[in-house]
Amino acid sequence: VLAHIPKPSTDETLAAMRLAIRGMHAAGITASQDAMTEVEEVPLWRALRDAGDLQLRTRLALMMRPDQTLDEWGRRLDEYDEAIGDLRGGEWLDAGILKSFADGVVEARTAYMLTPYEDDTSTGLPEWEADQLDAFVAEADRRRWQLEIHAIGDGGIRMVLDAYERAAGANPRRERRHRVEHIETITRADIPRFAELCVVASMQPYHADPSPNQIDTWAGNIGAERAGQAWSWASIRKAGGVIALGSDWPVVPYDPMLALNSAVNRQTKEGHPPGGWLPSEKLSLPEALSAYGHGSAYA
Repeated sequence: VLAHIPKPSTDETLAAMRLAIRGMHAAGITASQDAMTEVEEVPLWRALRDAGDLQLRTRLALMMRPDQTLDEWGRRLDEYDEAIGDLRGGEWLDAGILKSFADGVVEARTAYMLTPYEDDTSTGLPEWEADQLDAFVAEADRRRWQLEIHAIGDGGIRMVLDAYERAAGANPRRERRHRVEHIETITRADIPRFAELCVVASMQPYHADPSPNQIDTWAGNIGAERAGQAWSWASIRKAGGVIALGSDWPVVPYDPMLALNSAVNRQTKEGHPPGGWLPSEKLSLPEALSAYGHGSAYA
């Protein structure tokens, strides 16, 4: 189907970008990140900035994919440096971060789990072999790129934390702010590693909206014990980790009020369930605002 959708013109794309920026301004958002930027899209962002129409502090994340050799990955990083080198640290348009996927999602049983799904023998579909991920992360880290890797299952999260730890051991000592994206279900043993490794827990609270049509499938796939470790932002914070909150738009709306309600109340918009879902993981309103502001700026 995608092959038959007409490709928008440059003017149409720029118009859509301006419309999105106006919508984010209306919601009170002052900065965002394009988490899946292709090299050929970078000129569009430059054009928007140079026309004075960006008006939203934006950071671009280029892609790290497993379908290449380590040598090819090194050459791709050379291309990335050439494409965005002058943007690093830019006031309105910034770059210098790489995005990848360690696994899929719990709902489709593609998130990578340490033990099999309920009534199943599968542990999901990791995108990487662990040694390949280690090598790619280490090379990017050596070149001083920041990394953010989507990891939803407890196995995917552990694989990413292991890769970050090994990169820090292989490369010269420096401050690192690598990120794990989403962190939907995590083992207790891995919670303190965010603080120990200075890894940012980048989480999107509205994914944890406990409406039955969303949570019942999610929890049913992994069982009550693992569902009890769902979106453990309070536990990671209490262990000293930095939490950065965001939306994951367009998967879910970017309205910060929806996310703040999920982070603080762990309830639907209608106030269900009473007392909140897994209330021990609630953030206070100041903690949630800090995770949106300070945490995201740090990330």
